Amino acid sequence: MTTETAYQSVGKRVPRLDALEKVTGRALFTADIELPRMLVARVVRSPLAHALIKGIDVSAARRVAGVRAIVTGRDAPYLYNMALRDQPFLTIERVRYVGEPVVAIAAEDEDAAAEAAELVRVEYEPLPAVLDPFAAMRPEAPLIHPRLGEYARDPSFTPLPGTNICNHFKLRKGDVEAAFRAAHEVFEDSYYSHPIQHCPLEPHAAIAQYEPASGQLTVWCSNQSPWFAADDLAAALGWPVHRVRVVCPYLGGGFGSKHGLKVEPVAVALALHTDGRPVKLVCSREEEFSATVVRGAVHIRLRTAVTREGAIIARQAEVVWDTGAYADVGPLLCRNGSYSVTGPYRIPNQWIDGYCVYTNKLVTGAFRGYGIMEMAFAYESQMDSIARALGIDPVEMRRRNLIKDGDETATGEVLYNVGLKAALEACARAMEWERPRPPGRGKAIVTTAKSSVAPSGSAAFVRLNDDGTVTVMVSTTEMGQGSRTVMAQMAAEALGARLEDVQVLAADTLFTPPDRSTSSSRSTFHMGNAVVQAAGDAREQLIKKASALLEAHPDDLEVRESRVFVKGVPDRYLTFRELAAVRPGVDMGPILGRGSFVPAGARPLDLETGQSPRITAFWLYTSQGVEVEVDRETGKVRVLRVVSVHDAGRSINPDACEAQIEGGVAQACSAALLEELVLDEEGRLLNPAFGDYLLATSKDVPPISPVIVEVPHAEGPYGAKGLGEGPTTGIAAALANAIEDATGVRIRELPLTPERVLRALKEKERSREEAT
Repeated sequence: MTTETAYQSVGKRVPRLDALEKVTGRALFTADIELPRMLVARVVRSPLAHALIKGIDVSAARRVAGVRAIVTGRDAPYLYNMALRDQPFLTIERVRYVGEPVVAIAAEDEDAAAEAAELVRVEYEPLPAVLDPFAAMRPEAPLIHPRLGEYARDPSFTPLPGTNICNHFKLRKGDVEAAFRAAHEVFEDSYYSHPIQHCPLEPHAAIAQYEPASGQLTVWCSNQSPWFAADDLAAALGWPVHRVRVVCPYLGGGFGSKHGLKVEPVAVALALHTDGRPVKLVCSREEEFSATVVRGAVHIRLRTAVTREGAIIARQAEVVWDTGAYADVGPLLCRNGSYSVTGPYRIPNQWIDGYCVYTNKLVTGAFRGYGIMEMAFAYESQMDSIARALGIDPVEMRRRNLIKDGDETATGEVLYNVGLKAALEACARAMEWERPRPPGRGKAIVTTAKSSVAPSGSAAFVRLNDDGTVTVMVSTTEMGQGSRTVMAQMAAEALGARLEDVQVLAADTLFTPPDRSTSSSRSTFHMGNAVVQAAGDAREQLIKKASALLEAHPDDLEVRESRVFVKGVPDRYLTFRELAAVRPGVDMGPILGRGSFVPAGARPLDLETGQSPRITAFWLYTSQGVEVEVDRETGKVRVLRVVSVHDAGRSINPDACEAQIEGGVAQACSAALLEELVLDEEGRLLNPAFGDYLLATSKDVPPISPVIVEVPHAEGPYGAKGLGEGPTTGIAAALANAIEDATGVRIRELPLTPERVLRALKEKERSREEAT
């Protein structure tokens, strides 16, 4: 349902510009990089979930031939994490989860590094491990971070020193108590979303090189956020950021796991002790599972008040986020996820508490959707339960409550350019909602909304080269989503260049200007605006230069197909190549366009009320439908089809949008039905490999129908909004609702495994028998 336009590049189904590199194996990833005299790193990790370090003996390891450096936390006493600076490069006094880095080794080859790692001896004094977030919240719980109150932090978060709560988010809106008293019915339910792994094909990798003579640190890494990483490293080391260069080649998937610092601090700790030799650290698949980050567990309690007609008038929620041993993005996830438990609905009265809680488990990082998959599982599951209890069709229930233009969000922001109704109606049509279901089958339709991270900014350069080609310089990273292609399309459109003349550079903080991150579906909107502005700046410079050379007024010139024409005189023009040169007689230097974008009016949330006039540049609006068949004998759920509808604002590249939708839906189906990280009672991960961790294959993915609706955003580049996270947000809830539609059983815990479905069916049968 994309709109045909007169644009030359925008809105076209352009093949991926990086496709040939990738299918021929020429694309360069961090692990592919080889540098002269490079050393190999190996990490000794904690076998305990919580313990004091009483001593470390590396004497035998140092004697291994080929070992060039061994470092511990005392050799690199630095803390990182922008939200809450609580995580050491290598642990110093205590370990807080199984897999935490304790000692790092740099050697000439992998064999020497592995041999040395085996010879390291660490003496531990075990401490009580806290693995349950509710137990961790109790006053008598052992403190995982006794110095919580001493950590540097972002002032927009509220840690509670003397507890294991590293952020308490509060949202207060309206008169909740009065609304509950006035309600026709009140529904109260609890939901649980499980921990899962991101499973990018490319493991985390970093190469660090410190040059003692210049004091310059260069880090090549598989990181979604090069400037974010550079800023964090510089702050940790106490250096100006110009001494830290971060280079990000292609990423083989990220899904949030490569946002911020992960393995980079360990590589840097070693590089500071190798006399200028670079050090490469590449995670094994087991380390990917047990020593990077995960999507942590979330517990949600919802209490919702409704009228007889189905209007939601109040919601009270408690959301407990298990952030694991360190904060990482947990405080931000707690804030953004918790205020989203409202869903895409008008609810005038709200009381929300979100708690980000330390446990002695794997660190929780960002995951595609940033908590909305978990929130939507709760609020959309309850939405169907409410609809059924009131005798209202679930789609109609959503129609009556959806946010529309001019409505306020839970945080007080007035919304415009809202594509929710268009998405819901398109989904209902595609799902043939009114058509009766055969026995044993169920259907469900859900709607979700997700904010993009804000306030945040992006900057871009667009440069004309001497041969007339165009180089776009951005710090957006290409990790499979097609960002280089989309940025090239927007630059070509705004500049008037041929798309084949445009190249987008890999992110390198030495050359590419600042950008917060490639995350939160923000790149097309934020960086796209910066690119369009930079290309427009370059276009003005082109016209000014062409005006002098063609002796024509600037208003009489037009730019297209990499040429500047005199309007109405098609044979009177100058090519970009002719205009790019620095030539005698023309008082203009090289053409370099500059652009930047920060959403106007975005403000941090009030810490006591969770209110702000604007918290984000745009929202992602999604409606998803599923049809399932449930085997009552085994509990197995077969997904027959998925319809995923997204308001893209304006689809810059429909092929890329549809690919994002298909990939996101497949990932969400896998997470909802199959995946789960399992820890034992000591905090050890029991399934740290694909042999034991169930992950959907291509044969498991159902037929997916991507649908794009376009409600242009007034501030978006060419009206575009972001899209990448939307496909993951509603699938778990839709599957749970469709299972209930097919069987009559409601499941409030993920994943939706055959065992869990079968247990619910048996419990329902047992209850029926007891009732008779």
